[in-house]
Amino acid sequence: MSKLKLWLEQTMMISFAVFVGIMIEGLVYSLFFGDDLASFNLSWLQLLSVLLTGALCSIPTIIWLTDNEHLCKSRFILRLVLHCIGLYAIVIALGWIFKWYMQLSGFIMVTVIYFMVYIFVWLVSLWFYKRDDKQINKALDDIRDEE
Repeated sequence: MSKLKLWLEQTMMISFAVFVGIMIEGLVYSLFFGDDLASFNLSWLQLLSVLLTGALCSIPTIIWLTDNEHLCKSRFILRLVLHCIGLYAIVIALGWIFKWYMQLSGFIMVTVIYFMVYIFVWLVSLWFYKRDDKQINKALDDIRDEE
């Protein structure tokens, strides 16, 4: 898979997952803290910040998590931990810049949403890779059958 395609795919998945996280946050605040769900809205700056977050968080994925075929398990786990921490730093920095949180409770909510998004993106990525592997294997089997 080309790195540009991987970057675009990761940007879309991360941005979508962040949007879902924002919707979950709105529901949580509405259900548990009495916020009016009807008054929930997103400004163009918030939408831009979500897209920027997706794009920036895709870059470490390309740097740290591609070309891992020759890595031992411990080095891969180290890269994965660095990846998670690096993305968390990006999200927290952008959250501070774009004022996603103003108090400790907001910071905690952003942290919870971050880890939910991180796990979601990993699960979807694994599903995509398994699907691609099945398609490649089927194509190879079809070629072998023709011979």
